[in-house]
Amino acid sequence: MRQILLAALVAAPLSVHAADAPAIKTTDVFIPWTSTLPADAGQIVALHLIHKQAANPKGVVLFVHGATGPAEPDFDLNFKDYNWMQRMAQAGYDSWAIDLTGYGSSPRPGLDNPCNADPAQQEKLLVGHPLKAVCAASAPQMMSTIKDEWREIDAAVDHIRKATKRAKIDIIGWSAGGPRVGGYVAQHGEKINRVFLYAPSAPNPDLKIPDTPNAGVPLYIQTKQVFLKDRWSDNAKCEGEIEPGVQDAVWKSTLDWDRIGAGWGGPEGVMRAPVLKDFGWTPELAAKVTAPTVVIVGEFDTPDVRKKAFDAIGATNKVFIRVACSTHFMVWEKQHTLLQRLSLEWLSTGKIAGASHGMFAADANGKLSEMK
Repeated sequence: MRQILLAALVAAPLSVHAADAPAIKTTDVFIPWTSTLPADAGQIVALHLIHKQAANPKGVVLFVHGATGPAEPDFDLNFKDYNWMQRMAQAGYDSWAIDLTGYGSSPRPGLDNPCNADPAQQEKLLVGHPLKAVCAASAPQMMSTIKDEWREIDAAVDHIRKATKRAKIDIIGWSAGGPRVGGYVAQHGEKINRVFLYAPSAPNPDLKIPDTPNAGVPLYIQTKQVFLKDRWSDNAKCEGEIEPGVQDAVWKSTLDWDRIGAGWGGPEGVMRAPVLKDFGWTPELAAKVTAPTVVIVGEFDTPDVRKKAFDAIGATNKVFIRVACSTHFMVWEKQHTLLQRLSLEWLSTGKIAGASHGMFAADANGKLSEMK
């Protein structure tokens, strides 16, 4: 049965998680956090964690989402066997996922005001739904920096370590979750056992990570067309790569966790997320990641670019995997079962196909072969 644990005075989220197997208990956990963001600096807010409690857990893992979507559709999707957290919990991993500030049921300072979107997006997408006309931003700066996110991840990791009585946990990051996780592990490696990075952003040697958010607007909007077609299905090249129904499930899950966005932009709603500028990690940070790490990326997701994360990571034990017939959204495609299996294999053994380091290619059927 679903439970809600209030660690701060916050409203409960919608009960929209995937149905759980009898042995798995799911809880929405809200942990108190003193915000470092300009919009609510110094205020105690509540960060949202999803927790799937495994029976007699053999390990603990935290999932960290990417730039545009919250934790639930990414890792806890209510559609057939696509639920990554559920698979991990059934295999004995106490599984957690965080909504960083700006996502899901965590705070969204400045993002509930449609005037805080770029004026061009306002005119194209929001005039009439809900705006009468383009309006000036009330928060003329970005919402946060990646340093704020590293602090929030650390708060989640410390909460999980205390709750599970573990000195170290495992951690998984997808897309922008790559620099979020990678940069965090570089600074707090003593708290992390193994790392699994799925489609991580490459380290940027020219990046100067700001201490405070830059000028601009905090709110970025995507339509269903942009997200599901332009960014996703237009890049899928293999027959049967995207199963019928899964895209609608992803969109519904996203809007179930964002009832404000669901009412903007017309009947289909929009996705809301923070604007990310001067965001990412550097080769110097990647070199400080010494925990055993996997980098896995789809064939249709600029694998050579994303491999730069693997190349820069300082760990002795590290594995790179390129997966055929998959895009940036492998987690919701045919190869999702391979993604789940390899994450379990790595976190439980520290090896892929018996190897603690090396490079592999997975074919359309998930069969691995060594890359030369």
